Amino acid sequence: MKGRYRGLALVSTLALLFLQAVAVPFSAAVDDSHDQTVLGDLYRLPSEPENNADRNDIVYPVAKEPEAATAPSWFTSTLMARRLLALSTTGVASTIFSHSPPENAHAPTPVAGHSISLKEYISDCDEALPPTSGNGGDGNPTFLALHVATTFRNTAAGSNISVSIDWWDHLSDTEPLFPGFPLSAAGLPRVTLIGYIEPFSTPVPEDTEAALRSCYLKAHPDARVWLPGQGNSPHTSFWARLVVTQVYWIGGFGGFQQIGWMNVTEWKGIRREKSLPGIGDGRGWQDVRLPGEKGY
Repeated sequence: MKGRYRGLALVSTLALLFLQAVAVPFSAAVDDSHDQTVLGDLYRLPSEPENNADRNDIVYPVAKEPEAATAPSWFTSTLMARRLLALSTTGVASTIFSHSPPENAHAPTPVAGHSISLKEYISDCDEALPPTSGNGGDGNPTFLALHVATTFRNTAAGSNISVSIDWWDHLSDTEPLFPGFPLSAAGLPRVTLIGYIEPFSTPVPEDTEAALRSCYLKAHPDARVWLPGQGNSPHTSFWARLVVTQVYWIGGFGGFQQIGWMNVTEWKGIRREKSLPGIGDGRGWQDVRLPGEKGY
């Protein structure tokens, strides 16, 4: 019996030595500030072998950190985030089911306190509004909200809201982030806006209503069917804005883009062409391009 165990131990040792001999080493530079793996600029991906039997012979290159890889400043990143909002027409809205739902709620009792994420139309319309209703473009996106929608039933019951938007749907409009690296959605930016829903005061002033319709329908022509007061609309609706209180940004791959919480004062002070006095270096979101965006 002892000889049998010694034989098994010998086999295990030989197997381990074999694996160590054939294993392909992999190393990657690490950006300690974010605990993110840093992807290098010297990628040459191996071509597919003609013979499937040769797949085990592929040797993948070691990722090397570029000599002068620096992430953009936080202000530049905030400009990019505002540009992302301006170019986006949809976002994933997350809300919480209430523990005290209204009597006409149809949600199962066990979901109380749980979150739900649903894609919603958005539009960056604040700059299009008259001064009495808007702030010149402060980064608070506009909703044409349906009373029946789960997102807005939850906010009406007291839930806060977060809206996540990204550049991933524009992958075909981007260029590779690094020489030799393929198009990658994972390297493109995304941002989450955290805050609360604030309905526009009713009745909405005529000039504000006209501005909202003009701006919103440019992004969502189909939404004319459920505009507020529309006679044949399947659902009733109202105009609302997301008042942003916090912003979380993932610019792309860590080490090459910023990842973390943004300065909300800067977020609200940025404008399309020129930011408000004292905000960053004065540039507007039109002065930057998104990571991967053609021409960036």
